[in-house]
Amino acid sequence: MLPVVKTRLKRIAVGVLIGVLILTGVIWLLSKTLGNFHETLSAGQSLSYWQEQLNGRDADASNKAYAIVNAQVVPQLIDTMIHDTNDSKIRVGAIGVLNGLPGIQVYYMDAIGRRCAAARGLGELGPAAKAAVPSFIAAVKGSDVGLHEAAIRALGRIHSDPDVVIPLLIPYLTNDDLNDEAASALGGYGTLAKVAVPQIIPLLNAKDKDARVAARVALKKIDPEAAAKAGVK
Repeated sequence: MLPVVKTRLKRIAVGVLIGVLILTGVIWLLSKTLGNFHETLSAGQSLSYWQEQLNGRDADASNKAYAIVNAQVVPQLIDTMIHDTNDSKIRVGAIGVLNGLPGIQVYYMDAIGRRCAAARGLGELGPAAKAAVPSFIAAVKGSDVGLHEAAIRALGRIHSDPDVVIPLLIPYLTNDDLNDEAASALGGYGTLAKVAVPQIIPLLNAKDKDARVAARVALKKIDPEAAAKAGVK
């Protein structure tokens, strides 16, 4: 009977080992597929690639990149910024379980993070993302508070439609949560934002350091003479 018992024990051990290996493989696969913290591709390339193409010295390559960015990249990012609002409860739950295991860390960006990342991506494209300005205006006016900061920053980087955007941003100079973003964004419009100077100057003495720094930088870009009179060096 002893040889039979040994054989059975070996089979059990092999079965357990195979089960452990399969479980380990499943956990590894899930940890690689459930996470989403990686650079998003747009039209098959990274945003940094499109930035390089847009700002490159090769005029032909830059023009081609501009066409692709407007036709594919910008619409994709706008769609994410507006419509990517849901997180799968099953996915989030599975990630929570996996992250509770030793040696496992699945990085996951939630919906608001993805929307803000899309907004930042559009801002990084600069003037080439002009078509996104109406969506950013709607975002700033909208109830999605988590998106306000990224939308305001993006408007400053794109610095288009000054007649609409500058009056939109000025009231946020008195918003303690968004005043530094508003000042920086207005600075992106340069001399076109001179109308905002009287509202920017008080920020030079704001309690928040970020607001003071943003006000100084913006004032120098918008009106160097007013900055000098205000003691900004």
